[in-house]
Parts: sequence; structure tokens; C-alpha cells
Amino acid sequence: MAIIRPATPADLPQVRAISTYYILNTALIFTQTSPPPAVFQAKYDDLKSRGLPYVVAVDEELTNAEDGADLVLGYAYLSPFRSHMLSYAATVELSLFVHPDHQSRSLGSRLLAAVLEAAPAVRHRAYEVTGSDEEPRKVFAGEKGESEGGLPLRNILAVMADHADQGKQRVFVAATALPGVHPDLPA
Repeated sequence: MAIIRPATPADLPQVRAISTYYILNTALIFTQTSPPPAVFQAKYDDLKSRGLPYVVAVDEELTNAEDGADLVLGYAYLSPFRSHMLSYAATVELSLFVHPDHQSRSLGSRLLAAVLEAAPAVRHRAYEVTGSDEEPRKVFAGEKGESEGGLPLRNILAVMADHADQGKQRVFVAATALPGVHPDLPA
């Protein structure tokens, strides 16, 4: 039985393996070679420091043959959209991938539900780097004078495809505004 839980650094080698599959076999990830493990660790650390959710679907009854850890079946996270621009601080983008051997089992839907459930409580600690090369400093987004408290998320962007592994790539771009935090939507 698969469960959804927060990702840990121990999950990252399997996250990288899933990502590598999509890099090599689809056009969904906009790179052509798999980044080294340190890039996945840096991304994980950055998302955690910003207060953004990063979850994995694991099967606790199955283990990864390489390290004996829970078998990661898929992963999802929210990351800053145009992170170098504070005007986009309330907008994030969704990354969600399911291992090709575990598709069509509602794992993607469950990962999406977990991220969307967490989103309204997220206070995105967004920042811009300003100053000079000698004295760079972070300017944090905040409301009512809060410098590092973060902003509530208002928008989630996603790029989705169906049947990406079957050569029938149809790509969709979707955006959702979160009810209760977006000024034009009811709570």
C-alpha cells in the first residue's frame, strides 16, 4: 500500500532516477541530461528553506534494491516561479512525476491532493538578492512589515502531459488560484 509522506534526503537518489527517466524519454523536463545528485540535494534544501512542500509516494512494503529504503513510487513539490523576482512570490509551480512502472494507480492524483492540501497553509519565504557582489543581501517578501514570515500562496502553475511514455505527448499548461487566499475567490 502506498503512502504519501514528506520527502527526506534519503529519497533523493530514487527521485533522481525517476527524473532521469523523464529527461531521457520525454520533453516534460526541460533539460536533456540528468543533473548530478548534488543538484537534487540543493533543490530539496532550497524548497525546505522556503517552506514549500516536497512529498513522495512510497510503498513501505517494498524496498529499493540499491539501498533498502522505502521504494519511491513518485514525487511532487512546489517550487518558486521566477524565484529571482519578488513580484511572483505568491506564485509557485508544481512538479509531479510518477515512476513509469507505477502509473495508472492514482498515485499522481494522491500526490497532487497532498500538495494542494498543504498549499493554503504555506508561507512562502521568497526573496530577491540585492546589493553588490561584495555585499549581497536578501530582501524577503512579506506582508505588513514581516520580513521573513513569507507570503501565502495564491497561484499554482503546472505543465502536464498524458501518455508521455507512449509517444503521444499532449502537454497542457494549467493554473489554479487557491480558494480563500485569492482575493477574487470565496473561502
